[in-house]
Amino acid sequence: MSPRPAPTPSQPPTRPSERTVTDLAPYPSPEERERELDGLVARLEGAGHTASIHNYGESVAGRPLRAVRVASKRNEAAARTEPAKVLVCANTHGPEFIGNRVAHGLLEALIAGQPQVAALHERAELWVAPCLNPDGYARTHARGGQGQLRDLRPNERGVDLNRNWPLPPGSRRLPIPGAGSSRSGDATYRGPEPLSEPETAALDALMHEQGFWACVNLHSFMGTLFPARVEDPASFRVYRELCESFTDRQTVHRYRRVASRRFDTYTGEQEDHQHHNHRCWSVCVESFPLRASFRQHLRAPSLFWRFNPRDPEPWVRNEVPAVATFLGRAAERSRPEVRTLRTT
Repeated sequence: MSPRPAPTPSQPPTRPSERTVTDLAPYPSPEERERELDGLVARLEGAGHTASIHNYGESVAGRPLRAVRVASKRNEAAARTEPAKVLVCANTHGPEFIGNRVAHGLLEALIAGQPQVAALHERAELWVAPCLNPDGYARTHARGGQGQLRDLRPNERGVDLNRNWPLPPGSRRLPIPGAGSSRSGDATYRGPEPLSEPETAALDALMHEQGFWACVNLHSFMGTLFPARVEDPASFRVYRELCESFTDRQTVHRYRRVASRRFDTYTGEQEDHQHHNHRCWSVCVESFPLRASFRQHLRAPSLFWRFNPRDPEPWVRNEVPAVATFLGRAAERSRPEVRTLRTT
């Protein structure tokens, strides 16, 4: 297939020298975020872990796509000859910085020996891709979080990366709000074709290469769990149990699972692709609930502060044990079965 010409970017790539319009502290700049990730890997190695950074691709604007790999201590009592590999992803949408904080917080918790994270490390190889959309992150930071969703959410070509994944075989996209727009410039523009974007294509290649067993995708700001949509009763029950294990480990705010075997549609989202095309137990976690967002600001001063708490630490503590528990419980399960879907 010959490559399609790239759509004209709605905004020019942001440069490292651009100054932030508004202070977004305590959230880091793109450069600070990358230095922090390097420091976490060094600290993991200093704590006796086998950790490394894997550059798995580049964004539209040429920024590196990076994932941290932490080898498992491996539970010798486990039946498998090799530990399962699990993946945590964050920041597929530009302004959702809280997901990046939770992803980094998971690595911090491993260094500190937090019980749920340590238990996960015993049975699984941990991968963390804390910023899937570095161009959107940089644009959001450079603008001080100011702008509309269509300005800050997508990658540098204006594509919503969480609508750019292939639909499961046998499914179709219904023309409902949020299901992915075919119009360039819309906040949920899905791109010219599935995996048209270097960010999604690179992550898809990484998933093929590593064969992840389970994945948690971190977003904001609804305070809900969206497991992959499944139609068979057995998988639906597994997701109910996995999501219950997630909420049981949340210390303050417990999130509600939103799922239906019938009244739902496929939208080109990452968790559906991971489950149906990669046989990977997968869930979308919307951190920082809507109610908390409106308690923080009835009228947020910018789009950024609608999506992110002023203090991320309580939310990191609330999410990290739950993320680790979900992944650990999923790693104990058999992989999802590939099933033929009914046409929806």
